Amino acid sequence: MLKTKFLILSFSFLVLSSCGIRLENIDDYGNKFSVKHLSGGQNAFIFKNVLTQQLIANNMYDIKSKNIISISMAENERYQSASINKVATRKLNQLSIQIKTYNDKDKGCIIFEDEYKSEQSFLLAKSSANLSNLAAESDIFLINSENISIEVVDDLLTYHGDKCITLE
Repeated sequence: MLKTKFLILSFSFLVLSSCGIRLENIDDYGNKFSVKHLSGGQNAFIFKNVLTQQLIANNMYDIKSKNIISISMAENERYQSASINKVATRKLNQLSIQIKTYNDKDKGCIIFEDEYKSEQSFLLAKSSANLSNLAAESDIFLINSENISIEVVDDLLTYHGDKCITLE
């Protein structure tokens, strides 16, 4: 009976202590990134936060990582006539993001580079309902940012750090 209690106690100690041990993922390849450089106006900070949240959700963010993500952002707006008699007008908001990832040790070597675009349109309300137009623009920017950040994370998940594009 004493041996059984001892085995149960030692087994429970082993299980509890193993829960506190942090195991590193062998297949990680150092696939952690930090977001540091950005350009593109005040909305670039919002996009940076959306991208950072996506990286955190996928366990790919480390503020101390040597793999730096650089963001260049451009926004484009166009008006489109939605009917023959031009009564209704649609506004198309397009978000273009260029992502460059480089290692902080070797800034002349780009690890990953791609450009992403997302666009949404909405029907413009009369000028008396301008607040709904502003809310739609804000919501569309967030939707575009989330769509692009999901694409970026998907592409970075397939990255394994074995390629380097040297700058000339």
